[in-house]
Amino acid sequence: MKVAIITEGFQRTGYGHLTRCLSIYQAFEEKNITPLYIANCDEEGKNFIPNTNLLQLNWLENVDEFLSKIKGYDIAVIDSYLAPLEIYEKIYRTVKKAVYIDDYLRLNYPPGVIVNGTVGAESLPYKKDDEHDYLLGIKYIPLRKEFWDVPKIQIKRDARSVLITFGGVDMRNITPKVLKLINDNFPYLVKNVVIGKGFENTDEIKSVADKNTHCFYFPDGEQMKRLMLESDFAISAGGQTLNELATLGLPTIMVQIADNQINNIKYYKNNKLALFAGKHDDSDLFDNLKNEINMVLRYSLRKKLRQNNKIFNGLGAKNITDILVKKKYNNL
Repeated sequence: MKVAIITEGFQRTGYGHLTRCLSIYQAFEEKNITPLYIANCDEEGKNFIPNTNLLQLNWLENVDEFLSKIKGYDIAVIDSYLAPLEIYEKIYRTVKKAVYIDDYLRLNYPPGVIVNGTVGAESLPYKKDDEHDYLLGIKYIPLRKEFWDVPKIQIKRDARSVLITFGGVDMRNITPKVLKLINDNFPYLVKNVVIGKGFENTDEIKSVADKNTHCFYFPDGEQMKRLMLESDFAISAGGQTLNELATLGLPTIMVQIADNQINNIKYYKNNKLALFAGKHDDSDLFDNLKNEINMVLRYSLRKKLRQNNKIFNGLGAKNITDILVKKKYNNL
């Protein structure tokens, strides 16, 4: 079976698509299928997808070359916020079956399979017809291999450490502000601060760090899992990392840093899977964050959040590829 995985990732937009697609790549590898990973990405982006059969190509501009690479492939998985409908239609006509990773009904996709692993995606108004099949909801959240079928953390009675993680870029410059708030109001907490390869504010983060601040530079999946397991709660954006945190059952306070996170965050909040401090540009964000930290320090609440997160098992990428390989989309 010939499989192509097609996506993008840049410092200005973030690298979440790259890691999400990496999880699907890894799940295919488990089945002895090595996909062609086509990434329109910058040099930093390549660091997020190590050990892949990578073709770094601006497939939005070099369309003919791109299509020639995937002609006749059995499956093409596309994960993009940049590609226009025209490109999707060309991919659909070039391969045997097209699979579209979607978060918020971005396009009226050509015939194929739509995958939306956002929690609550089953309730989104996708049109049901004979040309599309749907893999929707938490059963299909694609997570990196390190987060497949992992045990939930043990909740300690006293919370002494917090993980601060805002992806590979921190495009809103949230990390140093969150760190300062915690240092000023909860100085006893150990701060485990994740610094991604795309951070441009490392000096600012260092300038507000105190003796209880530990910075971790460019952690891979295994290192991220270990940091989560060693922390008592987390402060995170609402993207892929949030789903990894939930899979481990780590109590989390969410900050929305992008519009495409709103559906995920709304479902987490409404179903009491995580706490929500606000959007990155809310005037009362940091007042709310302080209040939410006081809340999550309560042992009973952290236990409840962990219990609620038992619905996550991290096997979304395997579930997706199980269906693709077993059915070959002939009978889906």
